[in-house]
Amino acid sequence: MYACQLLAGIAISYGFKFFSSTNEVPLEILGLTSALLSGIMIITFFWWDIRRSGEPFYPEIGLQPSKIKKSKGLILVIAVLVSTHFLAWVYRSVILPDFGYEGIIGGGAKMFNFIQTNGGALEMFGFLLLALLVGPIMEEVVFRGYLQSSLAKKIPTWAAILITSIVFTVGHNPMILWPMYFLYSATWGWILVRTGSLKMAVLIHVLSNLFYAIVAFAGWDILA
Repeated sequence: MYACQLLAGIAISYGFKFFSSTNEVPLEILGLTSALLSGIMIITFFWWDIRRSGEPFYPEIGLQPSKIKKSKGLILVIAVLVSTHFLAWVYRSVILPDFGYEGIIGGGAKMFNFIQTNGGALEMFGFLLLALLVGPIMEEVVFRGYLQSSLAKKIPTWAAILITSIVFTVGHNPMILWPMYFLYSATWGWILVRTGSLKMAVLIHVLSNLFYAIVAFAGWDILA
């Protein structure tokens, strides 16, 4: 994952340098483009890996039907989504202001604000593609499908979720919002364990990002 991100970052940076008509490209656009490219690279590698390994490999990373009925799984996802976002709101909008940290937003929200103000339809389409499809699939495959599932074969499940969530969290910013990211990762990891299906983890990740996208478009200052 990190190798793909590094290669994509280098490729995009030099690509803009040699082919862009402007001398300077905003860092947010470079970040968006390189994140999209690296995400597509990782998903492509994932596709190649499961094709190479065959169907016996699918259950190893959660590519199987949910252990619980779809209707119950959907209710579970919605319940977890609502509860985690409520706790995130309490942390970001109630607790942090008491300590002098008001109006803190995450890296994704900062990128959205920049694109909404300075970008066009193409940049916004790229952001939504990253936030609602490429990003969730890539992160769930890497963190829940490969990392957590591999760790769970060697250590207790709770420890696998804990380690995976720590690794997931440190890849996001700002640090003041790490408790939120850890909460999300831990609950998504639990969703994988409870349902046995990586698709359910991807679903709740997509819905979470969709919620934030709606909040951003609506201009509601309720969550980061």
